[in-house]
Amino acid sequence: MADKTVIITTVNGAWTEPGSIFDLFLESFRIGNQTRRLLNHLVVIALDQKAYDRCSALHLHCYVLSTHGKDFSGVVYFMSTGYVDMMWRRIDLLHSVLKLGYNFIFTEAFVFLLTLIQLCM
Repeated sequence: MADKTVIITTVNGAWTEPGSIFDLFLESFRIGNQTRRLLNHLVVIALDQKAYDRCSALHLHCYVLSTHGKDFSGVVYFMSTGYVDMMWRRIDLLHSVLKLGYNFIFTEAFVFLLTLIQLCM
């Protein structure tokens, strides 16, 4: 964006299977009310090669975040060691984005589902 703001989300292989949350997340930008233009400002951070390959097939702005000695491709349970490691790596990345002079809006790929659930209640 003009003020160097990007929208950032992270995904791993478990979230990017065909027909998964990632597909629905991208579709929500396409069909949302005046949200399609935001796709050009969305940067998807892939936490593994499988997620990067899938992201690259569907979206223009993908970045693979490799972490030496760690495999973030599978399901990671809340507060497990793998989860904590993944969160710290993500925080390091976001810190780097700020150091480069960018602003960011961080969102989880499943956030649109929470909105949909609220609307259906």
